[in-house]
Amino acid sequence: MKTAYAGIIAIDRGQVRSLLRGAAVADLGAAGRSDAASAPAAGGSDASPQAVTTVCKTEPTTSPAGAPTSSQTAAAAEPALWSPFTPGSELGGRVNFALSHERGNTDKDEIDFDYQLEYRRGWHRFRSLGALEFDTNDNEKTTDKWSTFNQYSRVFPSRWYGVAWLALEHNRFADLRLRTLGGPAVGYLLAESEAFNLAVEAGPALLQEDFYGHPDQDFAGAAWFLRYDQLVWQDRLQPYHRQFGYAALDGNDKYLWQSWTGLRVPLAGGFTGAVEFEYDYDSDPALAAETTDTTLRLKLGYEW
Repeated sequence: MKTAYAGIIAIDRGQVRSLLRGAAVADLGAAGRSDAASAPAAGGSDASPQAVTTVCKTEPTTSPAGAPTSSQTAAAAEPALWSPFTPGSELGGRVNFALSHERGNTDKDEIDFDYQLEYRRGWHRFRSLGALEFDTNDNEKTTDKWSTFNQYSRVFPSRWYGVAWLALEHNRFADLRLRTLGGPAVGYLLAESEAFNLAVEAGPALLQEDFYGHPDQDFAGAAWFLRYDQLVWQDRLQPYHRQFGYAALDGNDKYLWQSWTGLRVPLAGGFTGAVEFEYDYDSDPALAAETTDTTLRLKLGYEW
């Protein structure tokens, strides 16, 4: 817990009964007011009321007879409170970059880049994911594609939140000049912490595809998005999975499936290593294009 009057205070989460973010002392109830009154803040009386945000009660005091009082028993039975509100603003992200420059019998250049950015302010969150691949062989393009997935979320005082999506994709050798997909959605946050994150989103979406030599296409349907990551083995490994899908509901046989599954290894100083498998499926691609693309990557990146 970061405070204005005592710096950063480390608290064992196993000892916390409830957590309130951004709440004034008067809103904490009788237990919160008594705890706040019994612990004067360092630095005088100018401490912010938002500093009193946690209530730690794991071992109730007992009556002279040795049994907990009825009020203590009721307090211990209260479920832990949860709030997605983030006071102030936060910016975090991750970037992975690889460059290959080969000269000799083969003149070959490869650029692979992907990123993830997330900005939070109060009840609002902005997330952007993207990737770029550009390869040449003897000055001829062999890979030319990029994609970006942008998301705005308005969270509520529950695990539900509202979402707006905008996804763009370009793949020259699949004849895809630009794919645009967007729409509103509803999300549910099953878990959110540094150690474990799991969220699902779904909603209606419009899909437009602009091709180089194939007739353009428009679809109306439904899309869904799943995001998972978890620290395991004493925080030394982080399996993760992102999956985005789309199904046309206007009578067209159009389905999209994109997933990224990997294992990330946190290294020193914010650097990370990862192995990742990407699977892309398009049931109705351009003429002479394959329906399925698979990619296996070894990645080195930095996160903050």
